[in-house]
Amino acid sequence: MIRIFFVLFLFNFTVSAQEISPYFKNYSKQDYKGENTNWDISQNSEGSIFIANGANLLTFNGDFWQKYNLPNSYTIRSVEVINDTIYTGSYHEFGYWLKDEKNRLNYTSLSTSIDAANFDNDEIWKIIALRDDILFQSFGKLYIYHKKDAKIEIVPFGNISAVYSFYINKILYITTKNNGLYKLQDNNVQFINWSTPLKDYTIQSIAPFKEGLLIATQLNGLFLYKDNKLTKWRSALDSQFENLEINNLNIVNDLVCVGTINNGLLVLDTNGSYKYVFNKKNGFENNTVIRQFVDSDENLWLALDNGLSKIHLSKQMFAFNDKSGVLGTVYSVLATNEGLLLGSNHGVFSLKDGNLEFLRSSNGQVWSLTAVGDEIICGHNNGTYIINNGRFDYLNEVNGGMDFIPIPNSNYYLQPNYTGLARYEKVDGKWLYKRYTEIDFPVNKAYFDEKGKLWVETAHRGIFQYQITKDFQKLRLIRKFTDSRSQLFAIGANMYLSSKDKILKYDAVNDTLLIDTVLADKLKPFKEIATLNDHLVVSKNTDAFKIVDVASGMHFNLNDDLNFSRIVKNYRSAIVIGEFIYVFMDDGFLKISNKAVGQTTESARTFIEKVYINGKLSDLYDKDEIPYNKNAISFWFSSKDPGPLSLPGYAYKLEGYDTAWSNYSKVHTVAYNNLPPGDFIFKVKNDSNSEEQSYASFGFKILQPWYLRGWAWVAYAVILTILLYCIHLYNKLKFLKRKKEYEKNLEYEQKLVIQRQNFENSKKITELEQEKLRGKLKSKSKELATYAALMARKEDILIEMEREIDKSNIKTENNKLYSKLIDIKDKQVHTQNEWKLFERNFNEVHEDFFKNLQQNYTTLTPKDLKLCAYLKMNLSSKEIAPLIGITFRSVELHRYRLRKKFNLSKKQNLVKFLMEL
Repeated sequence: MIRIFFVLFLFNFTVSAQEISPYFKNYSKQDYKGENTNWDISQNSEGSIFIANGANLLTFNGDFWQKYNLPNSYTIRSVEVINDTIYTGSYHEFGYWLKDEKNRLNYTSLSTSIDAANFDNDEIWKIIALRDDILFQSFGKLYIYHKKDAKIEIVPFGNISAVYSFYINKILYITTKNNGLYKLQDNNVQFINWSTPLKDYTIQSIAPFKEGLLIATQLNGLFLYKDNKLTKWRSALDSQFENLEINNLNIVNDLVCVGTINNGLLVLDTNGSYKYVFNKKNGFENNTVIRQFVDSDENLWLALDNGLSKIHLSKQMFAFNDKSGVLGTVYSVLATNEGLLLGSNHGVFSLKDGNLEFLRSSNGQVWSLTAVGDEIICGHNNGTYIINNGRFDYLNEVNGGMDFIPIPNSNYYLQPNYTGLARYEKVDGKWLYKRYTEIDFPVNKAYFDEKGKLWVETAHRGIFQYQITKDFQKLRLIRKFTDSRSQLFAIGANMYLSSKDKILKYDAVNDTLLIDTVLADKLKPFKEIATLNDHLVVSKNTDAFKIVDVASGMHFNLNDDLNFSRIVKNYRSAIVIGEFIYVFMDDGFLKISNKAVGQTTESARTFIEKVYINGKLSDLYDKDEIPYNKNAISFWFSSKDPGPLSLPGYAYKLEGYDTAWSNYSKVHTVAYNNLPPGDFIFKVKNDSNSEEQSYASFGFKILQPWYLRGWAWVAYAVILTILLYCIHLYNKLKFLKRKKEYEKNLEYEQKLVIQRQNFENSKKITELEQEKLRGKLKSKSKELATYAALMARKEDILIEMEREIDKSNIKTENNKLYSKLIDIKDKQVHTQNEWKLFERNFNEVHEDFFKNLQQNYTTLTPKDLKLCAYLKMNLSSKEIAPLIGITFRSVELHRYRLRKKFNLSKKQNLVKFLMEL
């Protein structure tokens, strides 16, 4: 690319090209899923095209292809539709095809009655309707099928080498190789005397021309027979080509179309001047034209050695294709006095008389070309330039100028560009400019509404509305629409915002936005919208390019996959110049007549071509019943019109299921699965401009599931009756059972009441006994405490008595008495019976206390147990000492030892521990 730009920068150069030619469409073998070579083409009254494609008979309805084969799989060389019967010819075989109730073509052979020896390796190359007969022509014979009696007559050509037959003005002409011309007279082949000069040539084709005949020879050019004279028809072909090999000839709309073996299709006017050429250089699939066919829309179909081509010769759509890659993607077109000026991503080019000339130093991305007086302002990636008298002069550094529009009621111009908006004014022959500092971001579009307010669209910041001050020096922001998905477009001075399927119109009087459903319906479906003038609007969607006349609602569809993929995206893609619309493409442009947008079609026919029910092809009659279980139904539909420039879009609706018609699209098949039971009517229509638009329909019924049908309801009634009787019987048995259970439960409850009463009485008795035991225990506890207190008191008295005895002189005076008193005292202090009595009473109050102590703490001594008992009774050390017969300090020491044996910490209370035990 750098190398190319370097060359472009240094030189002006010219690329030899062709004139802007009628638009054509290619169909490759990938499109029709067939063989390379196509031998013949025909059409039925409905509009479908039939093609002899090797071993296949192809049918094309404008939306999808279908393929059929002969039983013997021979190559089909010829096809001709006569009164909607499709006749084909092949090797040792010819016959016809008719549609069955499922819209499939079925073949019937006519040649089975002919002896195989008579075929003599014949192939049928041409089929012609001759009054009530059908002629099947091979290189050696004519096979005449008489429809009235279904007999076949054979007319041999004898020693002549026939090429093709042509039925012109009620005469059947037979062209030959080096034998001149012949005609069929009374089922005999007769030589035409005036063709004697052609006996040394191979005559390929004949066509009616200027009240005479134009004759194409294989290698010796064209001849004209008129007024009983045969002359060489001089044309541009004689000087343009050497050794041109012609294969066929056709006259279409006063154009002489010459199909060649190596040079594609050459088109001349009636004076023999060169007009167009269609070959691989400008996009054809192949240069070998085998057969030509003119359809009902006056389109020229070409059967090629590799693929098919359809050329629109209606003079309403043209194309310029530069397959060399020099031009690049076109972004602007401007008409000048000398031709067209094209702005592309490679620079500026002039197109004049079929020659593409690069404008020196203009290399780079060109966004806009605008004529202002005798100058042209060029918005360029590298700045803004002026084109004048073939010069490309630098104006300023403002780059990315997207447009150049006048500011209302002033001499100023406004330029949206990469950095914002620039204002231009021409003073004393020089352009002065000023940037509006209020905008410092890229601007894509700029429009003025009827109040003179400025609207601008940016790439990512949304849409803005400004007011230009009276001195045109500043901008004042009025409002901002921040939704970056919205797009701005204008029809005249009316401003519109579009987003998804919604269009908002600016009401300048009330300064508000209103939903415009009427315009949205005309433009749907849309993703991008751009205006061409005050009534033509371009609506672009993912799979469609539509030009709409918003006033009348008429439209032109260009939903051709190949060409739509080449149309410029995300930028202005079309412009109106005079009576034509120029559509910008990756390698050139399309030129569409304004008349094509408003052209009405003769009818808005739509046909349902195929119906599949649960995966099986169905007939096209309304179906009454379709099983409910896993129901699936699909429809294939078409307009059966492959010829129009404006390709139809389809909308469909399943009444009884869909609530509204679908949006128009190029989809030609739709499927419904798992429909509910009920009656349905499938309807489909196209979006042609016909005033009498109709739709095709197919009615069917989804049956109720088996479990909801009549016999099922009868079965349900019987089952319900039996079920109700069973329920009644069950309830009766259940009642009797419940009654028996009730009586049993009543008896049980009575017993239970008695038991409950006995239990209550027993409980009361138990509570009384427990209360009595608690009283007894309480009494025992008091008794035990009293006994312990008495024992302690007794010890105190004995100690006091011993002390008083020791004070007296009894020991000295009466030693015997002293001994006896001491002996009595000792016996009273530690009597075993007193302890046993205490222990028994203690156990009654504190059951298993000693037992638990001895089991858990085996090292406790009897003395330890006594101390524990006294502590359990919450006696103090002072009270315990006399009971054990030790001193107070010994009691404290004994308590300390008990703590050790119980493994108590310092924080734990010994008495509390024993109380809780």
